[in-house]
Amino acid sequence: MLSAADVSIQEVLRYFTNKGLDVGLVVPTATGMAKGIMDATGSVRDFLKASGVHDFDKQEQGGDHKKLVPTRIATSAGIVSTTTSLYRPVTKKGDPRLWIYGLAQHAEPGNVLVLIAVGNNELLVVNASNAGLVPGVSPRHGERLRIADCTDIDLEAILAPLLAVSRTVADELLALIRGISGQWHRGIAGKRRDTEVGRLLEELLGIRTNSSRLPDYKGIEIKSGRKGGKNRQTLFAKVPDWSISHLKSSAAILDTFGYRRATEKYERQLRCTVSARVPNSQGLYLEFSRDQALLHENSQHPKHPQVVAWRIEDLKQSLATKHPETFWVTAASRKSGDAEEFRYEHVLHTRKPMINALPTLLESGIVTVDHLITKDLDGRVKEQGPLFKIWKRDMDLLFPPGELHTF
Repeated sequence: MLSAADVSIQEVLRYFTNKGLDVGLVVPTATGMAKGIMDATGSVRDFLKASGVHDFDKQEQGGDHKKLVPTRIATSAGIVSTTTSLYRPVTKKGDPRLWIYGLAQHAEPGNVLVLIAVGNNELLVVNASNAGLVPGVSPRHGERLRIADCTDIDLEAILAPLLAVSRTVADELLALIRGISGQWHRGIAGKRRDTEVGRLLEELLGIRTNSSRLPDYKGIEIKSGRKGGKNRQTLFAKVPDWSISHLKSSAAILDTFGYRRATEKYERQLRCTVSARVPNSQGLYLEFSRDQALLHENSQHPKHPQVVAWRIEDLKQSLATKHPETFWVTAASRKSGDAEEFRYEHVLHTRKPMINALPTLLESGIVTVDHLITKDLDGRVKEQGPLFKIWKRDMDLLFPPGELHTF
């Protein structure tokens, strides 16, 4: 379980995501180390499948069908060659397992092991818990940073052959934004709205407001925000899979967990953030299924312990579909009478999020889910989400470094 990690999962992910490397994370338990066995969690299985190393779905049970993968383990003491076995035991349901031969000599329970594919037939395992090995990862509690331990290993040099930078032409959209930059644009008069900065930009660019799962402009998604804003960033919207959910509609969620407030606009509403860290004030929280194939929204409500669910593959697909390329646009803002004005100043152009990091970020509470359900006075129910969001400060855990354009 990642919750047992002895160093920060965020710090580990940030380093490898900034390198543009898709990775799998494994945290061995004391029992697993003693028995020489580790669960291949859903995120690890997805990583192995996406990288072409192994597909557990196609593997039969039993030792005769075990796959052995050449492996190198990188620690602060150097690099050793070994083998990783990937198999499904005959017992139980054949839950996927993996084991790195000789691991006990190079790791301890709670260490964060980073799996990296080298081609489609080799693994590199980096023990990120070794002090000083992975830049930016703080040493474990009570452990001093021993840079001297790393004199025989250069992680940057080891990873260099695995790095690749993709280039995509976005000059057309950049030219459009450059054409409206350097001047103030007036929004709709009235109350300040968080979405106004993006709505106005799309209007100026001649783009129809987009509520679909597809990117806004010829394959490029546009996300806008105010300069200095500290709000969470919406990644995508995704309704639950009602076929596997206990409650079968947004209206049912609202009826069960919604609340009334003194307002003329809504009869009932539910506006809340749901996280895997702790239950919110409505008692709602996120939890993975045992095989990590499903993300459940559960509740402390005695009559409704299960609420809704999403298939992890569907969530990853939504992220990949929405953000193959993204322009993150930043605007300065100022008040002008009863309206707000914007001057669009910066564009951060990112490509290809690390979709296999999404389950880890959900499990760590870094990516959360927002409900925005309302019922008006005529009884009409509207759901603006659920919205999967991430704090802006954590964007680099999901997106490799992009190109910054200043106008």
